[in-house]
Amino acid sequence: MSIAKNAPKDCCGCNACAEICPRHCITMKRDKYGFLYPSVDASLCTECGACERVCPFISPSDNLSEPLAAYAACASDPRIYRTSSSGGAAYEIARQIIEQGGAVYGCAASGLEIKHIRVNDLAQLPLLQGSKYVQSTIQGCCRSIRSDLAAGLKVAFFGTPCQVAAVRKFIPKPSRTNLLLVDIICHGTPSPQMLEADVRSVAHGQPVDKISFRQGNSFILTLSSRGREIFSSDVFAQPFRDPYYRAFFDGISYRPSCYNCAYARPERVSDITVGDFWGLQSAKKFSETHRDGISLIMPVTPKGQQIVAHLSQSMHLAQAPVKEAVNGNTQLRHPMPFTRRGQLFRALYPALPFGLAVNLVYLDLRVRRALSPLKKILNGQHR
Repeated sequence: MSIAKNAPKDCCGCNACAEICPRHCITMKRDKYGFLYPSVDASLCTECGACERVCPFISPSDNLSEPLAAYAACASDPRIYRTSSSGGAAYEIARQIIEQGGAVYGCAASGLEIKHIRVNDLAQLPLLQGSKYVQSTIQGCCRSIRSDLAAGLKVAFFGTPCQVAAVRKFIPKPSRTNLLLVDIICHGTPSPQMLEADVRSVAHGQPVDKISFRQGNSFILTLSSRGREIFSSDVFAQPFRDPYYRAFFDGISYRPSCYNCAYARPERVSDITVGDFWGLQSAKKFSETHRDGISLIMPVTPKGQQIVAHLSQSMHLAQAPVKEAVNGNTQLRHPMPFTRRGQLFRALYPALPFGLAVNLVYLDLRVRRALSPLKKILNGQHR
């Protein structure tokens, strides 16, 4: 029953404890920030310890491995490349599994509902494309994966490192022969509640049926309603237009466990790590000819290396030093720090509306930005 007594920093909301419980006495409930945490019915709990054994934070994986190699990669098919966030690596890996008659589990967005789904048809694979900068629920995935593996299917699971760790701990090692674990480099996850609050505000009550977080290398939040774009904000060109994206990029709205992540390190918990290849220096032709995103692919296990070897049939690949990949991405070195702005945000929200809380956190920067043109005029007059 101690799983329910964990501090928030020791729970990633993966749902593995609820799925493993033989008495079904654990349910996941939202806290005031919108993050899911386990709630235990003490009258049913037998203290069997299954929930603690499967928890990726109480019992973190101790057999993490250094990547075997690193590759810059881009899909050969222009259509796949254009519709992917960063080169198309996840799509092409998933396609291998489906073409072998297997099933793929990954994050999909249906309007504002962000959750993991099971896909076993190439026609459904586009549902998993694109970045989703919000926490996805993997409720039901662990049991479904276990059933697929028992039926002899090949299975690929794509998720954040803590989600991958949860699946890895849920599925016993002897049953993981046909399971491919792919972790997506994760900077941290805000809650769906925060996203919903932001969308309600910036969409001014209009129904939103589609959300996009990326356009190639550009970090543009786009909301659509009935096929029509109703809101768009570039986080770099318009840094304070959308509170959700501003808070996400600065890491002030993450789940507490994100600041205490045991998996934000060079050693990986998966068979393959994928993400954006930031800081690419050794393969200049990629950055020069592929301006809409470059995938980083790091095989970690021999199983992962075999998958990557087959990617040369559908992707342009260039090997790069692992150190270069690690140096280019902070989340391959350490978790995001919990800053004073983050502390202030958690003190203000949800006592105040989400957007107001974020704007107050950045009040000093917003004032400085507003006064910048006046300062330039005054400086010019004194010359």
